[in-house]
Amino acid sequence: MTIKSPLDLYEVDATGVNLRKLCGGGITNTMESCVAAAILPGSEDAIILGDTKLGADSPTLRFTRGELDNFFAAYQAGEII
Repeated sequence: MTIKSPLDLYEVDATGVNLRKLCGGGITNTMESCVAAAILPGSEDAIILGDTKLGADSPTLRFTRGELDNFFAAYQAGEII
């Protein structure tokens, strides 16, 4: 029996992926908060996030939808300040 290991999100080639700028809310009245995001190729369950201020030079972070769901749930529960 072969056990399939979980996908290493950083091994997936994301060359040429077009990150979409998503904005909403703001830290202050004069500054809007934005993030660049895209679905990781080959995985509908993984997302790439980057910094819009850095454009194409932005390093990226990769998360599964479950990881992001857990993060937002912890934030909404007041566990992340």
